[in-house]
Amino acid sequence: VFVDFVVNALDTKATGAPNNGDAPQQMKTTLTASIPVVQGGINIFCDQITAKTDLTEVVKAHLIIGSAMDASELSRLTIFEDIASSDMRPVNASLIDTDSIEAGLMTMVLEGDASYFGLDGASTYGVQLEDVITLHLMEPADTKFDQVKGLLATPGADNNDQNGLDTDGYTLNGAFRFVVDRVNFRAYLEPTDDLLAVCPFNPPRPSANVPFPSTCVLRRDIRRRTYPARTGALSTAVEIPAVDQTDRHTNGVFMTTLLGDNDYAYGLGQNFSQTVADKYTLNGQWKRAYMINPGYEWTPTQ
Repeated sequence: VFVDFVVNALDTKATGAPNNGDAPQQMKTTLTASIPVVQGGINIFCDQITAKTDLTEVVKAHLIIGSAMDASELSRLTIFEDIASSDMRPVNASLIDTDSIEAGLMTMVLEGDASYFGLDGASTYGVQLEDVITLHLMEPADTKFDQVKGLLATPGADNNDQNGLDTDGYTLNGAFRFVVDRVNFRAYLEPTDDLLAVCPFNPPRPSANVPFPSTCVLRRDIRRRTYPARTGALSTAVEIPAVDQTDRHTNGVFMTTLLGDNDYAYGLGQNFSQTVADKYTLNGQWKRAYMINPGYEWTPTQ
């Protein structure tokens, strides 16, 4: 944006030239200002419908599978780089063989682009992981898995219709949708009714007619920036503190809920937390990471 404007000022000591002709004490000057506007910024503020496309230009998402005591072990883990997409395009399912729950630990890393978040005036900008919903199946070859993949492959729709903007939100694909809160400038992830019909939030109980009910269930690991948990159930997610933070007790405790209350689990949680923070230079603002429990407790408390 380029702005030209004229400034009029009065100098009580100025008389004669160079102010001849007009008011002898008046000075005029023309100033030009160049204000950088980041591409996509206008779209994000105008409407969340286009933010889903623009956000991937300034934030990358990575997924770490497993846990590590140090950087050497972390380098041997499976890390899916830059997995975020703006169009919710379908991807092939990746099968990862793990023989323990700590080897299946999922860590979501949100890495902002320093060239954007380091701009003048962007010191208060940050990223938030609003919602995480995980899907749990006991048998990958189950027909429910094919149904879920079919829903994920179903194209979504933008939130407008023949009458203009639909403020309620829009579907990302056949499985998930966004509910848009325009008053607070936020959007929430929700499963579609079609997905809930295949995979409910609660495991169905066996009955005489259906002794082996579906093993496909959904779980909210992060909901509206909080970590929901039912009484008696295991923790599902926790944030990793910034690299300069020394207190990693919460991450140690989180790992003990997965592996048992012992010194090894507690130390693994702390060391892994510090290792990830070091690798991505987490700052708690636009570089953040979250540990997610891969296991599902198949009990009524879950």
